[in-house]
Amino acid sequence: MAKAKSKETSLPLIFALVFFVLTTIAFGVMWYLSYSEVEQAKADKKKAEGDLKAPRDAERESNLKARVYRLYLGWEEGDDKSTIEAEKGSATVSNEVQKINEAVAKKLGVATAADLPDEFKFWVLDENRRAKSPPAEALLDLYAKIRGKETVYKAADDERDAYKKQIDGMKAAITALAAVQAKYQTQIDTLPGEFKADLKKVTDGYKVRTDQYTAAEARANDKITEITADRDKFETLSRALKKQLDALASDNDALRSRINAESKEKVTYDEPQGKILRKLPEGVVEINLGSAAGVRPGLTFTVLPPDFPQKGRQSRMRMLRTQNAKGEFTSVEMFVPKGSIEVYEVVSPTLSLARIQPGSELDPIRDGIAVGDLIYNSVWRKGVADHIALIGIFDVNGDGIDDIESVVKDLRNMGIPVDAYFDMRKREWVGEVTDNTRYVVEGFKPLLSGTDPNRDEKSKLLEIINNKVKDARARGVDRMNFRDFFSRMGYKFRLDVPDDKVNQATAPYLSNVGVGNPVPMPPAPQP
Repeated sequence: MAKAKSKETSLPLIFALVFFVLTTIAFGVMWYLSYSEVEQAKADKKKAEGDLKAPRDAERESNLKARVYRLYLGWEEGDDKSTIEAEKGSATVSNEVQKINEAVAKKLGVATAADLPDEFKFWVLDENRRAKSPPAEALLDLYAKIRGKETVYKAADDERDAYKKQIDGMKAAITALAAVQAKYQTQIDTLPGEFKADLKKVTDGYKVRTDQYTAAEARANDKITEITADRDKFETLSRALKKQLDALASDNDALRSRINAESKEKVTYDEPQGKILRKLPEGVVEINLGSAAGVRPGLTFTVLPPDFPQKGRQSRMRMLRTQNAKGEFTSVEMFVPKGSIEVYEVVSPTLSLARIQPGSELDPIRDGIAVGDLIYNSVWRKGVADHIALIGIFDVNGDGIDDIESVVKDLRNMGIPVDAYFDMRKREWVGEVTDNTRYVVEGFKPLLSGTDPNRDEKSKLLEIINNKVKDARARGVDRMNFRDFFSRMGYKFRLDVPDDKVNQATAPYLSNVGVGNPVPMPPAPQP
C-alpha cells in the first residue's frame, strides 16, 4: 500500500521534469535560430557596405576628374576651384592634370608635357609631381587670346589678298596689251607716219600704266613684308613681355623675402618700466606700477627675465616651427619673450593687478612668468606715452578683415596717443602726423603676384603707402613694423596670418576691381 502511494507521489514530478526538459530544448532552439538570423543580418549589412565602397570611391574619383576638366577648360561650376585646391595634392587630380598635358603635347606635336609652349603651361605639376593650384586663366581664355591674334592676322591676310588681286589684274592687262600689240604689229608698220605716231602715244600710255602697276606691285610686296615683320615683332614683344612678367614675379618674391628678413631685424628693447611683485592663482600677477604712474586697465606689457638687460636680445632667440600659406612647416629663428600681461585693476598708486594673456607663455613650466621678471612697453612710460600713427592692413586675428579701427581703440584705451591712422579707402590720413609723433607703425601691405587681376590697383595703393611713410620719415618720425612694435608692448596679435587672408582684407580698398561688391567701412573712431 505504501509502495503504491509512493508511485502516485512521484508521477507529477516526472511529468514536471519532462515538461521542463522539453521547454528548455524548445527555448534553446528558438534562441539559436534568432541568434543565427541576427548574425546573418549583420553579415549582410557588412557585405552591403563593402559593396557600396567601390561605387562611392568611383563616384568621388569621377567627380574630381570632372572638376579638373572643367577648370582646365575654364568652365568653373560652384565650388570646383575650392574643392580641387583642397585636393590638388591627391593622386587623382595630379594624374589627370598630367594626362591632359600629355594629350595636349601629343596634339601639338611635342615630345612631352615639359616641352609644351609656355602659353599652354597654365596648369602643371610641381617638383613632387603634384598638381599646383587651379589656373586663373584656362584653355578658353587662351583660345580667346589666340582668336584676338587671328583677327589681326586675318586683316593682314585680307589686305595681302587684295593687293594680290590688283597685281593679277595688272598682269592680265599687260598680257592683253601684248596680244593687241602682236596682232596689229603688221598693220602698224603699214600705216602712215601720223597714225603710227598716234599709236605710239597710246603704246606709251600703256607703258606708263604698266610702270604704275609694277610700282604698285612693289609697294604691295613692301607692305606685305612690313605686315609680316610687324607680326613677327608682335610675337617677339609678346615673348619678351612674358619673360619680363616672370622676372617681375621673381623680383616680387625676392622683395617679399627681403621685407620678411627686415621685419626680423634685431631691435633693442627700451628700459623696463616695472617688475612682477607676486604671482597669484588663476594667472594673476601683481606689478609695482599704479595710479601714480598713469596706469590704466587694458594697458599691456611684455615680460622678460631680470637678467635681460645684461644678456640682451640674443638670449631670447628661439628656433620655432611655423607653417606657411602652403601648409609647409619650416624652422624660423624668432625673438620670444617669457609672456605678456594685461592690467585689469589699478589697486593703489604703486600697485596694479594684471592677467597673464592666454597662450603668451611659450613654455609656462620651465620658462613661465615669475616673481622678479621685468615688464616692458615700447611706447608707454611712467606717466607719459609716445605718440604713434598706424598705416597698412592690421588683421591681428587672421580672419581676413582689417582690424585697424579696433586696434586704434585698444591703444587709446591703454593711454597710448594715436595721432593718425591711414584710411585705405580715401587714401588719406585720419588725424595728422605731427612733430610729436615718434613712430609710424606699418601693418601688412598689399601682396603682389604675376597673375593677380588687381596687380595694377594694388601697385598704386602700395606706392601711396610707401610715399606716406617716406614723408613721415622726412619729418623725423621713425618707422617700425607692427610685429616688432606689438611684441614690445605685449599687445596680443597673430603672427602667421596667411597671404590669402591679407589679400581678403585688402580687397575692400581696391576700387571694386575684381573683388565683387566692396565691404562697407565702419565709421572712424573719435579721438
